[in-house]
Amino acid sequence: MNSKIKLVLSVVGYILGAAAGVTAIVVGAMQSEAGYIVIGIAFLAAVVVAFIAGATASPRGSVSGPKYGAKFTPPDWAWWVAVGIIVVGMVIGGILLAL
Repeated sequence: MNSKIKLVLSVVGYILGAAAGVTAIVVGAMQSEAGYIVIGIAFLAAVVVAFIAGATASPRGSVSGPKYGAKFTPPDWAWWVAVGIIVVGMVIGGILLAL
């Protein structure tokens, strides 16, 4: 039973992680801000890398505010790849938002 709960939490974590990326893309499209779109794509790419690597995901959220996402625990190589994607996406997105 414990493995089924972990599987459900992992699936929910992947869904919420992807939802965070899609939300950033939608907000960027609505506000005509390419920076948010780049950040959203980086989040989606990191979720894909984590999924391919077989990472376990646990959902994260807050009832007090509109905060949602997931924490992924991938193998070491996938963790570094996902971190690299997120860092590059955040830097490029931040530069585009600052312009």
